[in-house]
Amino acid sequence: MGYASTTSSSSSSESSGAAQASPRFVDSIRMQQTFIAWPARHNVRLKCRANGSSPLRFQWLKDGDPSVHRRLQPRLKTNMWYLKLKDLVPLDSGKYTCVVSNAYGSINHTYTLRVVEKSRTKPILKCGSPKNTSVQLGHNASMTCIVLISGTLPDFRWVKWNTVPSTYPSSLDFENGTYTLVNPVQYQTVHVGGKYGVKVNIKNVTPNDLGLYTCYVSNHLGSDYRSAFLSERKDKWKEDTTARPEKTYLAKSHQNTASPPSREPNATMDKPSSKPVLTRSREAKIPLSVFIGVLSTWAVITTLALLWCHLYHKKTTATKPGIEI
Repeated sequence: MGYASTTSSSSSSESSGAAQASPRFVDSIRMQQTFIAWPARHNVRLKCRANGSSPLRFQWLKDGDPSVHRRLQPRLKTNMWYLKLKDLVPLDSGKYTCVVSNAYGSINHTYTLRVVEKSRTKPILKCGSPKNTSVQLGHNASMTCIVLISGTLPDFRWVKWNTVPSTYPSSLDFENGTYTLVNPVQYQTVHVGGKYGVKVNIKNVTPNDLGLYTCYVSNHLGSDYRSAFLSERKDKWKEDTTARPEKTYLAKSHQNTASPPSREPNATMDKPSSKPVLTRSREAKIPLSVFIGVLSTWAVITTLALLWCHLYHKKTTATKPGIEI
């Protein structure tokens, strides 16, 4: 109704310049999107705005049927340049075709609508997050956990274990284990790759901040959790780069509960590392490269000198007869 009258006036002005104008879509670039996934209980508006000689006739079909009936929307208008569907339900999924015609031709465009029902499931965390993190004491650290799927808005909690549970990593006993809830002031909501999560920020890391952290996410349908270690980052020549943070922390916690270590294991730390050897080897290569450079320069200078002497001698012998005459 509203568009038909508007189209008639605009098409009348166009028909003065072109007596016969078949329908053509205005937003042809936007209409290249043929597949639409839309959440249930939301509204969607399918558009097929077109120009052409008046009068233009619009007709919407669902799965090829011109009768588009909805129980929740009995007064649905199917003769407009748009089709507005309210409070979508899964039964509204299908192929919606817009047919535009006048006396000189017709065109059509089809949308495939898929109504997505909200999943009723417990939250599922992304694998690989949070990640084991190492930091120097006094610096800031952060860890992030991302939710892939959740039927409802999940609740995030970060906890730090006072001691690593004996059941880790196969499971964690939240009822009998000893842990401390991280202050929510340290939480930060993040958006990564279309998914949401929560980052925990730890400022001015101290030895008491090191250990096992767990991101615990829950809703009324269930829960999920993933853990990671925060460990101290040492100098490269002192730390073993092949050691994993959790193994290092578990080893330290085991030493704290066991008898005092003997001095023999520390003897390995007193051995000179391989890094000074690599440094000396690099220093030994510098005089060799300088020597090669000097030798090459000397060879070039010598070659040029011999070539100049040869040309000079040849020129002198060639000009002597002329001088004598």
